[in-house]
Parts: sequence; C-alpha cells; structure tokens
Amino acid sequence: MLPVELKGPGNTISYTSPDVFLTENTRRFPDLDPDFILQICFEHPRRFDSLLPHFDVKLHAAQRVSRSVSWFYGNVRYERNQELDFWGWQFGNFLASGETNYKIFTHMIAEKNWPFPPVILPANFAFQLGASEDIGRPYYLIEGTHQASYVRRMMQLEMVSRDKLVELVPSKPTIAI
Repeated sequence: MLPVELKGPGNTISYTSPDVFLTENTRRFPDLDPDFILQICFEHPRRFDSLLPHFDVKLHAAQRVSRSVSWFYGNVRYERNQELDFWGWQFGNFLASGETNYKIFTHMIAEKNWPFPPVILPANFAFQLGASEDIGRPYYLIEGTHQASYVRRMMQLEMVSRDKLVELVPSKPTIAI
C-alpha cells in the first residue's frame, strides 16, 4: 500500500495543481519516478492500492526505462490479458475530425510519442504484490491505456516506427523479496 503522504487527491492533473505534492514526494521517495508519483500516487492512489496491496516504497522502485514500440506491444497487456488497442477507434475518429481539444491526442500527433510514460509491472512481480490472476502477461499495464492504444494505432498507420524508443515506468523490487 502507498504510505499516507503518497496518497494524492485522486483528481486529474488538470483539476488540481500537483506541484507541491510532486516536489515533496520526489524528495521523500527518490526511487519513484516523478511520472509514477503523478500518475499513480496523485491521480489513482486508491485504484493502485486495490490492485497491488503489498506494494511497499521501502522495498520497491518505479524507475524509467526505454524500450521499442514493438517490444511494448509484444509484451504489455491490460486486464484480462487484453491487447492495448481498445482506444484505437477513438484515435481514428480524432484523426479524421481534426480534433485539437484532447491533450494526449494533440501531443502524440505533434511529438510522435506519449506525453508521459505508461506505468507497467512484470506480471510475476504483480502477483507477489497481491494482483489478481486476471492481469496482463508478461507485463501488466497499470496506467496509460489511451496513449498505449494511440501509439499502437500510430504504428499501424506508419506514423511511428516499430523501432521507435519510448519511455516506460516499470515497478520492480529494489531488494530481493
């Protein structure tokens, strides 16, 4: 479970300023990537605790890595082992309509990358943290369904290369458990 000081309001960043929360917790928890602190701790702390009740910031880390888009799609799945394509239709609709109001979409069109890295977990580690058997394998996507689906659709449309490197925030043990 996340400690009390890491349990944010559960609001999206656009509604509440996360600056103080991020600054204080980056200092307190140097093994947690700032995007993990924002996406998980600030925005979705209750969901994270219910999914992974044995997560312990004294034993576990969440630090950024780079992988190719093709690695991501070959290894990362969502709940019930779903492939990450279920928001692809929305990306297509936005592309066809010239949408400019959805920040994730407009950032991804302009930058050919997601605005913040998805949070993933190796399934075998997630089970140690109390995850149900109904998760993605071999890696489970905790946060980032829209952008993961969008990059997949962009790859299919050849808007990004399969070899493009993207950043991810995986959680992992910092010591053997």
